[in-house]
Amino acid sequence: MRSQLVLALLIGAAVRADPAAAQSRIVIVNGQLLSDASLAKLEQTHCARIPEGSYWLNLQNGAWGYAGNPQVQGRLGDPCRAAAAAPNRDGTHGPYATMRRAEEVANGYRAQGLRAVAFHNGDGYYVRVSR
Repeated sequence: MRSQLVLALLIGAAVRADPAAAQSRIVIVNGQLLSDASLAKLEQTHCARIPEGSYWLNLQNGAWGYAGNPQVQGRLGDPCRAAAAAPNRDGTHGPYATMRRAEEVANGYRAQGLRAVAFHNGDGYYVRVSR
């Protein structure tokens, strides 16, 4: 419940348009033109670049699709989960959107008998796994 609230607040902040800001890309979410700063926040949460276009986003569950098409194309953060499956160059896993998610991943490794530590390094939440 708390994680859904945090996600909704983060997404809500990301989709608010700032009409005074100049736009370098045209990305519309739920009918709102995103400022470059809002788009950057949304891309960080999604872990991927968002192409120009018009999208809908369900703030309750993170489902998204193309405006005018009710078909769900994915969930906000899907690229984060895919990237997290393979370790980074330094052996860590992540980034994850929240410390809670990093701890969940770490607990999965611990259940396999491995040592895992969740941490924040200044740009995201990560997990380091060792034997």
